[in-house]
Order: sequence, then structure tokens, then C-alpha cells
Amino acid sequence: MRKALLLLLAPALLAACGSPGSAATPGGYGAPPATATPAATPSPATPTPAATTVRPTVAPGVLVARNSSLGAILVNPQGRTLYYFVPERGGTVVCTGQCTSVWPPSFAASPSAAAAAGVSGQLGVIARAGGEQISYNRWPLYTFAGDMAAGQTNGQGVFGFGGKWFVATPNLQA
Repeated sequence: MRKALLLLLAPALLAACGSPGSAATPGGYGAPPATATPAATPSPATPTPAATTVRPTVAPGVLVARNSSLGAILVNPQGRTLYYFVPERGGTVVCTGQCTSVWPPSFAASPSAAAAAGVSGQLGVIARAGGEQISYNRWPLYTFAGDMAAGQTNGQGVFGFGGKWFVATPNLQA
């Protein structure tokens, strides 16, 4: 009896389960072979425009101002008078340590310090602790702690830290 029942149910079981090559069972043996989906053909690449380099405008690090007793003098962007120290002729930095608390170095906002109109000498930078110090015709430039406001020149002719300090002018020679 079991054999007879099994023989009667065999065709139904085979149809339900599917057989190799049969399309009756999705995903099973009888699943139709998967057809490859063609990959999307890439469209021709749109050329990317070349990046344009825009140089930022560099604010002048040194300006010329008029002083009633000294004439044309060099000042920083805040209008503070710039000074040079005689022992530093040729760009050798001598003012360090305590000296810089009285005579703060004038640091460049950018490595390519710009000069305003009327500054005919060569601006440069000198590497030192704290940054890049602006130099004018190879003279390192400083402000003076004794100048309380823009335009003051209280450091003119002061002797201190082993030498004399003078207001930097556009005609300062190397």
C-alpha cells in the first residue's frame, strides 16, 4: 500500500519540487539560467574644467606714513612705527629674549610680505622663533613698546640692548 501511495503521489511531488532543467521552481534547480544584465555603458566623460588658481590679495606688511619731524617713515598695517636696530646690519638677528618684549619683531602675515606704494626698497622675511620677521633692505623690523598709539616715534635714537634704534624710512640702505 505504501508503494502504491508513493507511486500515485510521486508525479505530484516531483512537479511541486521541480527537477533539474525544469522552470517550475524559481531559484531552485529548475530556475531558468540567469541572463546577464548588460553593464551600463559609461557616457563619454565630461572634461572637468581645470582649476584656476586665484592668488589671494596680500595686504601690505609695510606702509609709508608721514611724520611731522621725520618725514616719510615705515609703519605696519596698524600704523605702528617700524624700527631697525644698528647691530643687525645685513640681516643678522641680535634682538632676542628680553629685547623682544621691548622691541617686538614685526612678523609677516604671509611669507610673501607685500609693500605699499612708496616703499621702494626690498621687503623680505627672516626666519626666527615665533615666525617670519619682516625685513626691509635686509634690516629686521620691529615696533616699540613705548609707542602707545599709531604714528608715535618714541623709539627714535634710543640706546638699548647693545645698540641704537632708529625709525625705518623708505630710503634705509642695506
